[in-house]
Amino acid sequence: MSIPIPCASEGPESMHSVVRGTPGRKPKVKPGLEVFTTGQVAKICNVTIRTVIKWFESGKIQGYRIPGSRDRRIPRENLLAFLEEHGIPYDPSLFDAKPKILVAEDDPAVSRTVIELLSQLEGVEVHGASNGYEAGFLTAQLRPRILLIDYDLGDTNAEEVVFTLERQHQLQDVHVIVMSGFLDRDDCERLEGKGLRVLRKPFDVEAFLAEIRALIPVA
Repeated sequence: MSIPIPCASEGPESMHSVVRGTPGRKPKVKPGLEVFTTGQVAKICNVTIRTVIKWFESGKIQGYRIPGSRDRRIPRENLLAFLEEHGIPYDPSLFDAKPKILVAEDDPAVSRTVIELLSQLEGVEVHGASNGYEAGFLTAQLRPRILLIDYDLGDTNAEEVVFTLERQHQLQDVHVIVMSGFLDRDDCERLEGKGLRVLRKPFDVEAFLAEIRALIPVA
C-alpha cells in the first residue's frame, strides 16, 4: 500500500510583522535554518511556490537540486542575498528553526503520553499524527528532525510510510524511530538493517529522553 503525500499549497501566504531588505545591507536574522525549500522561500517572500521555481530556473535566486529528484533547495546565504538585492519585505521569525518531532501513533492515550514527555524538552516543537496518511503528510509539510512512528498504524504500517517518504525524498536528515511492543528480535534486526531505530514498548522514560537528546540539540 502506498501512502499519498499531498503537495504543499502554492497559494500566497499572508504577511505578518515584516522588515524590508535594503540594497547594500545584509538582512539581520536569528540563527536558524541553513537550507530552505521552495515552499519556505515562497512563504518568506509572500509569493507562490511557482514564482520561486521561476526565480530558481532563471538564476535570479541561487540554489541546487537534490540528486535524483526535482526538489530544489536554497541555501540561507543565497536567500539573504536575494532579499537584500531586491529589497523584499520579509518576516524575520520565518528564519527561526526549532527542531520538530512528529509522533505518529494511532492509540490516543499512548500518543498523549509520548507528546507530553517530549514537550518537557525545551526548544523543540512536538506534533502528532494518528494514522499513516497524516504521518506522511505532516512529515512532508513539517520536515521534522525526528519521526517517532508506531509500527502498526491501523491504515498501514511504519515500513510502508517510510518506503513512500523515501521514494519521494522526504526523509533527508530525518531520524526515524519505530515504536512497537510486538516486534520480535528478527523484526527489530530487519528494521535496524534498513537504518531505522527501534524503540520497544513499554520503554524507560529517562532512556527514551536521553536518546532524543542525543539526536537533536535540546536543553
